[in-house]
Amino acid sequence: MSTRALGFTLLAILVIGGLIVSFFMETIEQALTAPPVPRAGQTPITGAATKVVTPVQQPDHLLARDTFQRRDQRLWGTASDGRAWSGDASKNGNIFSINANTGQIANGPGAFNALLGQSNANSEVTLTGSVNRFAGGANLGAVLRWNDPNNWYKVLIDGTRLSILKRFHGTSVTLISTPFKAQTDTMYTLRFRVIGATLFARAWRSDVTEPANWMLTVSDMALPNGQNGVRVLLQKDTVINITAFTATTASSAM
Repeated sequence: MSTRALGFTLLAILVIGGLIVSFFMETIEQALTAPPVPRAGQTPITGAATKVVTPVQQPDHLLARDTFQRRDQRLWGTASDGRAWSGDASKNGNIFSINANTGQIANGPGAFNALLGQSNANSEVTLTGSVNRFAGGANLGAVLRWNDPNNWYKVLIDGTRLSILKRFHGTSVTLISTPFKAQTDTMYTLRFRVIGATLFARAWRSDVTEPANWMLTVSDMALPNGQNGVRVLLQKDTVINITAFTATTASSAM
């Protein structure tokens, strides 16, 4: 074969090869840049610019919650979890109000209640609030297994003691109590739990560490279930401010 013929042959081969590469170039690029196929159980690898957003979900055990972060108003209205308060908090606007992002209870005297969430058996309430003056029996308390004004369990601080009360068929009795010095105009947190027939309680100043152990433990089988909420006793000049309320299901004594 002459040198000229050989040159034309090589040129033809290069042209044909270029056309083939051009035709399959997009497929080759996709194959080279595609992410690796994950093995079973392996999370797919995405580019650095990909942002995975995980939705924030309420825990399954949450029964009710209010942070009281809403406009000033009469009554307590709708809690921060979307549920509506009931009891006196939904009908006595002279006593219950939202004031400066707190749930305020004032203008007594008398016993008043606020309930949030559905009835259940085993639950825990955590309540944070302050009392401007402990006198004449004025107290701050949380209730479990509330059925009506005549049937409930309550934990309270009254300035000198932490107590668990029971009201059953209209008769109130202190089940257990321990000394607890509470100061006026100071935030305290109460934690009150019931599992089966056993009630647990503790209280602490909100700016210090929560106690590791329950301060009160007592058994009572009178009330098997009911709502969770707040119950207070006011005197004429008592002002109670509540900044947080949470109710959850309870499954252990811890």
